[in-house]
Amino acid sequence: MRFRMLGPLEVVSGDRQVPLGGTKQRATLGYLLLQVNQVVPTSRLLSALWQADNTPVTARKILQNAVWGLRGILAEGGPEGAAELVTRAPGYLIRTDPDQIDLNVFRRRVGEGRAELAGGRPEAAVASLGAALALWRGPALADLAETGVMWPELTAVQNARLDVLEDYFEAKLACGQHYAVLGELEAAVEAEPLRERSSGQLMLALYRCGRQAHALAVYNRLRATLVEDLGLEPGHELRRLQRAILAHDPSLGLAPPRPAAAPAQPTALAPVPAADQPCERADRRRTLTAVSGHRRHGHAPERAAASRAVIVPQRTVARPDVMQRQKLSVLLVQARVAPGAIPLHEALRLDRAADLDEALERVSAATRARIEHFGGLVVGAVGPVSLGLFQDEDEDGGGDARREGGGAALRALRAAAAVRDAVTPPGRSAVHRSPVERDLTLHAAVATGRALVRFAPGDPGAPQSVNGALLDLCQRLLTLAAPGEILACEAARLAAGPEVSYAPADGSARHWRVREVYARPGSAAAAAAYSAPFARPSRRIGA
Repeated sequence: MRFRMLGPLEVVSGDRQVPLGGTKQRATLGYLLLQVNQVVPTSRLLSALWQADNTPVTARKILQNAVWGLRGILAEGGPEGAAELVTRAPGYLIRTDPDQIDLNVFRRRVGEGRAELAGGRPEAAVASLGAALALWRGPALADLAETGVMWPELTAVQNARLDVLEDYFEAKLACGQHYAVLGELEAAVEAEPLRERSSGQLMLALYRCGRQAHALAVYNRLRATLVEDLGLEPGHELRRLQRAILAHDPSLGLAPPRPAAAPAQPTALAPVPAADQPCERADRRRTLTAVSGHRRHGHAPERAAASRAVIVPQRTVARPDVMQRQKLSVLLVQARVAPGAIPLHEALRLDRAADLDEALERVSAATRARIEHFGGLVVGAVGPVSLGLFQDEDEDGGGDARREGGGAALRALRAAAAVRDAVTPPGRSAVHRSPVERDLTLHAAVATGRALVRFAPGDPGAPQSVNGALLDLCQRLLTLAAPGEILACEAARLAAGPEVSYAPADGSARHWRVREVYARPGSAAAAAAYSAPFARPSRRIGA
C-alpha cells in the first residue's frame, strides 16, 4: 500500500486507488502520515482537526470514528501488517515502511542529490533532484489545504520543496544549462518574489544569456520590494552578485572550452619537435598558437590551426590583473521605462521594441560622450545602466576637461547634469517629445570615496572595473533617485564644493538631491557640453 501526499492525498493498493472518507478522516490520515511510525497524542490530533475556539463537544467521538474507518480501509487495501493504524498511549500511530510514502521517497532522493552536488557532480545532482521534484503533483495535501488546513508541518514541507527547487537550479546552472532553466527560474521568482537565492540564480542565468540589463532589473525590483515593504536591504551575497554583474566579473561566466587544447593532428599546428625537445613543451606551444590566432583575427579554431600563426613561446603567460584601492568618484546613470508606460502586449510588438531599443542606445551614447568630455572613463555599460569613474588630477596634470571641470566629484556631477539636460532638455515640455522619449526617465547617482579598482597588467592608467562598498552605495542612491533626479552622497557633496546647490533627499543629511550645477565662468567646454543636443537619427522615434 502506497501513500501519496505530494498533491491531493491518495492511498494506492496495487494499481487501484483506495477510496477515502470525509474531510476529518482524510485530515486524520494526513496528519498521522506526517509523523509516520511516531505516536501522535490525541490532543495534537484534535488541535489539527479543529481550531481551539471551534472544537465541538463530540470532537473525541468524531476522531474515534475517523480512526475506526481508517483501520477498515487499511485492512482492505493490503496484506496484514503492510500498514496499520494502532492505538498507543497517549494517542495513535501509523506503522508502515517509510518508502511507501512519497514524501519520504522525496526526502531520500533530495539527500542523494545534495550529496552529489556537494561532491562536484552537478549532472548526477540534476537527475536526482529532478526525480525528487517529479514526485510532486501539486501542493502537499492539496485537498486538505483547500479546506483551510494550515499545519506548521505542512508549511515546512512546502518550504522544503522550494529549497530543493533552488538546489536543482544551482545544479542546472553548474552544468551550463542557463538557457534551459531560465523559464523555470522566472516562474519561481514570480511565485516567490522575496526568496533571494532564486532571485540571484535568475540574475546569474540572465547574465549568462547576455541579458545583463534584465539581470539588474531583477535586483532593483527585489530591493525596492524589500525596502518599501520590510525596511530591509538585500543580503550580502545578492549585493555582491549585483556588483559583479555591473563590473562584468569574469567569475560569473562558465569557463569556455579550449577548442585547440587537445588537437587530433598535432602536426597540423606546428613542426614535429626535435628529439631533444620535450613533448610537453611542444604541446604547450601548439595550444598557445591556436588560441592566439583565434583571439587576434577572429578565425575559427580550424582556420587558426591551418594558418600556422606565429608560435607563442612557452614562457609567455597571462599576467594577473592589478588590484588597487583608490580614491575616486563613481557615477551611475540609468534610463528606465516609466512604470505602466508600455503595456505588456505593446512591449512585445517588434516596432515598439525597436523604438525603445533605439532610445536606450541614444541615452547610452549621450552618457558615454558626456562622461568622457568631463574627463571620466566609462568602465561598464549594462543595458540602460552606465558606470563612469572620475579620478582627481594626477601628476601629469590631466587634460583640459579635468582642469576646467574641477575635482573628480564636481566633474562627475557636471557629467550627470549634462546627461540629464541632454536627454530631457530644460523647458521642453513632455508634449514636444516623442512617445518613446516620454516613456523614459533618467536617474543618476554620484558617490565619492575609496574603491577597489582593477587594471590590466602593464596599463595602470586604464581601469577595467571597480568594486566594493562605494559602488554599492552608489547603486543604492541610484535606486532611490526619482525621475530626473541626481543624488549625491555626503562625501561627494563636500568634495564638489560650492559650485553645486543641493537639497536634502527625503529630509536626510546622508544623501543629497542636486538642484543645480553652476557652470564655471569662462568655461566654453562646459557650456558646450550642456547645450549639445541629444543626437537623434533622421527618423523621429515613435513616429
